[in-house]
Amino acid sequence: MNASLDVPAPAEFYEGRKALRLFFALWPSAESASQISEWAFDAHALCGGRIMRTETLHLTLAFLGSTSADQAKQLAQAAADWAIPTGTLVLRRFGRFSGPRVVWAGPLDAEEDPLPWLADAYDTLWGHLESRGWQRPASGFRPHVSLLRKAGPRELDALQRAPLAWTPQRCLLVASTPTDQGSAYQVLASLPLH
Repeated sequence: MNASLDVPAPAEFYEGRKALRLFFALWPSAESASQISEWAFDAHALCGGRIMRTETLHLTLAFLGSTSADQAKQLAQAAADWAIPTGTLVLRRFGRFSGPRVVWAGPLDAEEDPLPWLADAYDTLWGHLESRGWQRPASGFRPHVSLLRKAGPRELDALQRAPLAWTPQRCLLVASTPTDQGSAYQVLASLPLH
């Protein structure tokens, strides 16, 4: 993992910044990320697009978007004490978000493959965020790991992989900065897992 994902941001990281693009996500171990990247290579061979770097593969729990640097710093301090449940997640299928042209890997739908611990993690995190003024998205939670961005419009039926079980190693609050090579990530806080 790159240094910006290993060490929380120092206080000077916030200086001179007006806003930061924030999200909370569950991160796999390096070994699991390597296995997930094989799903990304399969998808890329079929659809093209920009493949996600192995060290950036994650499952987003909450996307907060643009947040003032002061608010981000306060959130990072508070979030370091929020305990989030964890468990095993099994990637079983490929999917697509057509608008943003993202190809992803995820579990079956909640009705087919319920993950109580993941629903609890999502609800716990959003409970904390709502108490600080953020609004939970009306669209609901669709757990997935993004594999490709700017993917071509190919049918995904040809993509098949054996199910992949992984257990998140960390829950992180991350600031994302777009670059020509993809987004650069900086950890702001690491949340305890239980």
